[in-house]
Amino acid sequence: MRIILFSIFSLILFCASAQKKKKDIVIPQTQEDSLKLEGVLVEAEKQLILENFAKALENFHVALKMNSESAAIHFKIAEVLAKNDQGQKALPYGLKAIELDPENKYYRLGLARIYQSIGFYIDAAKTYEELLDRFPSEENALYELAELYQLTGRREEMFRVFDLIEAQLGVKEEITREKQRIYMREGKLDEVIQEFEKLIDAYPNVSSYKAELINFLIQNKRLDQAGEAIAAYEETEATSSRITLMKSELAWMQGNRSTSLDLLSEAFETSTIDFQSKFQILSNYLGMKPSSEEKGKLTEIAVSLAEKYEDEFKAQAFVGDLLYQDGQSEEAVKYYLKAVDLSPANYSVWQNILNIEADLNQYDSLVVHSEKALEYFPNQALLYYFSGTGYLIKNDYKKAVRMLEQGRKFTIDPNLLTVFYGQLGDAYNGLEEHEKSYKSYDKALENSPDNDHVLNNYSYFLSLANKDLDKALEMSTKLVEHHPENPTYLDTHGWVLYTTGKYKESKKFLEKAVSLDEDGTVIEHYGDVLFQLGQIEEAIQQWERARDLGNASELIEKKIADRKLYE
Repeated sequence: MRIILFSIFSLILFCASAQKKKKDIVIPQTQEDSLKLEGVLVEAEKQLILENFAKALENFHVALKMNSESAAIHFKIAEVLAKNDQGQKALPYGLKAIELDPENKYYRLGLARIYQSIGFYIDAAKTYEELLDRFPSEENALYELAELYQLTGRREEMFRVFDLIEAQLGVKEEITREKQRIYMREGKLDEVIQEFEKLIDAYPNVSSYKAELINFLIQNKRLDQAGEAIAAYEETEATSSRITLMKSELAWMQGNRSTSLDLLSEAFETSTIDFQSKFQILSNYLGMKPSSEEKGKLTEIAVSLAEKYEDEFKAQAFVGDLLYQDGQSEEAVKYYLKAVDLSPANYSVWQNILNIEADLNQYDSLVVHSEKALEYFPNQALLYYFSGTGYLIKNDYKKAVRMLEQGRKFTIDPNLLTVFYGQLGDAYNGLEEHEKSYKSYDKALENSPDNDHVLNNYSYFLSLANKDLDKALEMSTKLVEHHPENPTYLDTHGWVLYTTGKYKESKKFLEKAVSLDEDGTVIEHYGDVLFQLGQIEEAIQQWERARDLGNASELIEKKIADRKLYE
């Protein structure tokens, strides 16, 4: 650092010694003066490095009093003031530095930046232009002048400077990109293409520029030009997966989609394209509204991708999504399970697994996988719901209650809370804890008074217990008013009427339920009401039908054999 500083100070002292003495001009007269000046400048530079701007400025001013004709000291004062956001105060010092040393390009560059910092853009541009008159190849000035013209919206001047840059320094990618952005905003696609061609001519060995041009042409539906560009690319490059991909995209845009997908599959067989790129490309194709047949082919490619990249979570989950969307739920689960084996902390995939298993009535798997998911997401209420529901369907009511009660505590959504209370009502009923069951149903109806599931089960279980029949009838009546063609709800309402002794009304609803659904329980109920109305033979016929269909009560054989009603 000492050597560098000494060279700066030597320059200052040399400049000073070259000046003729004038009135009010102060320059070092003796070696002792020069040494004192050097010491002050060393301290000034030290404070500047430490960003103690006030002290640095103080020392530079002391130095200026010792050598008033030093362009370097004037410039340093301007520099310190500018760094301290005092551009207006910096200006006279910057101007003086240039007056004393008009051929110093750094002083002019610094002055231009000071002008720019205080919004004097015209003066800044003029200073840059004067600098370039003296030093046409000054790269910083060229770029900063172009940026200034861009900032002030002076398009023609900016393009003139761009041309200067290219004339002095050659074609530069950053300039080309800026020109292309402007042309794109102006809708001048031909000019954008010309800039690509200039870039390719300047850098013929950079194949990415050629690929960019082709992609641009395809995206902007210049398909004939894209075909020509691909042919030219193939003449200079060995056949590669990149070229194959571009051919695939071009074929797709030309409507040759079968050819396109064959080329895509071919490109994906190589290892030169990394997984992430393949994944993104495949996603793009699926976003281009493929037909069912085309989507099937893309799914095949995705499956081959998943087989090749067995350790990639995205590959497995992606195939799972495609198959799930296509209705191939059982196949989808296989890939989803591979995905969560690789990355188990992914809630959405677990949710898809559980939704599918619930839809497919795979309750053993539902319980296992919901509890596995809970290891990673112990606060997700929906996972408790799936587990509790699985246990409920398996008639393991105690475990169902445990899971549902836990999950209820994590539930914020009132609709989901209704579902939890409804399932708890069923589970407590299975445990014959009827009061807890009724309280759960009541809680569910507080949130959702018209919940079909709760209205049906609550009213039916009350009728079986011969309890609160008026309430049961009110709920079942609401059900059939809302769903007059639902055989399950018709059966429930008919049975509630039956338990209240309203056999004729009961028969009407049970008869309609039987006409809509061949279910053993419903038909047995219909037989029971016929028996109560004295239609013995018809009742026995219905009981026999119920027995043959299955799902009838344990008393069905005794009813038929004894030709009597047992309840």
